[in-house]
Amino acid sequence: MKRRIKSNQGFTLIELLVVIAIIGILSSVVLASLRAARMKARDVKRMANVKQVQLALELYYNSNNSYPSIGADNTGYDWAGLATPLSPYISVIPPDPSGDSWHIIQYVRGAIGDNSYGILVRREQTGYCKTGVNVNMGWWGTEVPLCQ
Repeated sequence: MKRRIKSNQGFTLIELLVVIAIIGILSSVVLASLRAARMKARDVKRMANVKQVQLALELYYNSNNSYPSIGADNTGYDWAGLATPLSPYISVIPPDPSGDSWHIIQYVRGAIGDNSYGILVRREQTGYCKTGVNVNMGWWGTEVPLCQ
């Protein structure tokens, strides 16, 4: 007589739940680190855009002996206002890589004769910083550091 051997092939419900929980935990860790990497990448792109505009500002200065004005001196404005005066030197003022108006980049020109301008950047990971030529520390307060 042949004996039938009962085999347990498959997984129990508990085993499946444990595996699903482990996969969920691992995926949340990966997504969190991916989010941080994307934020850092946008910050790098943001600062590269600032460098491009700074180069255009220097070309403008070499041609006009002053930096462009887009409003009252010593007052910050959205840097999109630089599109017209810088059009011979840069085709477009780069938009923020996040596409979010929360990250508007500001431009300010010092008083005539100061030969100064500043750019205020709001980065996602490290917050505000400022850069420019002869940056007036009072434009955005002394607590805002210079961009590294």
